Amino acid sequence: MQRRIADFVPGGGFVFNQVHNIQPEVPPQNVVAMLEAAAEFGRC
Repeated sequence: MQRRIADFVPGGGFVFNQVHNIQPEVPPQNVVAMLEAAAEFGRC
C-alpha cells in the first residue's frame, strides 16, 4: 500500500478506494489492514 500511495500521490489526485467491492472470501483482518495502511500512509 505504501508503495502504491508513493506512486500515485505526486501532483495530487490520488483517492484511496477498494476496487468495486470486497470479495466475500477476503479475511476481515485484510480489510482492517488495508484501512489502517491508508490512514497511516495516505496523508501527504
